[in-house]
Amino acid sequence: MNSPNVENAIIWYLPLHLGEAEVPPELCPTRDVFQARLDTLYQEAVNRKLLPEDEAALLTAVVGEIGNNCFDHNLGRWPDLIGCWFSWTYIKEEKGLCVIVADRGQGILNSLMKVQPELKREDQALHLAFEKRISGRSPEQRGNGLKFVRSVINGSARRALLFYSGSASIGFGGCRGLEELMDPAKIKEKQGTGTFAAIFWENA
Repeated sequence: MNSPNVENAIIWYLPLHLGEAEVPPELCPTRDVFQARLDTLYQEAVNRKLLPEDEAALLTAVVGEIGNNCFDHNLGRWPDLIGCWFSWTYIKEEKGLCVIVADRGQGILNSLMKVQPELKREDQALHLAFEKRISGRSPEQRGNGLKFVRSVINGSARRALLFYSGSASIGFGGCRGLEELMDPAKIKEKQGTGTFAAIFWENA
């Protein structure tokens, strides 16, 4: 059964709700708000002994990379609400977390086409974003953020990432645990305009 955290995030992300006037409390309209909530995530994970400090720091670094991308790659190009959805829920008797970061921006393909105009498909763009050093913010020498995310999560049974952009998706780590909390088909079926990341992080 889906977590309400996941279900509400999916509903907000889908095109059916684009242009709605109501702004949910999970929306971070600015980077400052996102950073403040990211600090709260770290403190909660440590204070509630969900994760040791080093694991909590690694989790917030991963979430920070994904959340900052929501702002960096949509600057001046938001087709709908500005900002990103950011929420988390406790899982497995409070031995782990499921974190959702989503935006209703332009998506990975439109971002990377500025520097790779030969890209035509969303799945190509998504794999490129996670596998090669490339940035949609040319000429800045950036583009390592999602590679860092992949390196932290890939091959771990206690960590997982499911990432969607348009009709494309990619997953790393122990995604079976994450798929217990959500129905990936619901996202792919409707195809939101921006990006949707679900991160699963379980304590040892």
